[in-house]
Amino acid sequence: MAKQQISEQQQKTERARREQDAERDQDFGDQAASARLPDDPKAAAPRDAIGRPSTGEPV
Repeated sequence: MAKQQISEQQQKTERARREQDAERDQDFGDQAASARLPDDPKAAAPRDAIGRPSTGEPV
């Protein structure tokens, strides 16, 4: 019984450590991608008056 409790606790500890490592290993791109929803207008490329993708330079 004691071995089983130790094993369960080790599994919980290991799982918690893996989750913390995953959070720490996120880079800037991961954070930026999760910060915006796909339908957010700021997540899409800018468009000109006609609707074509734009770099912001006047035509």
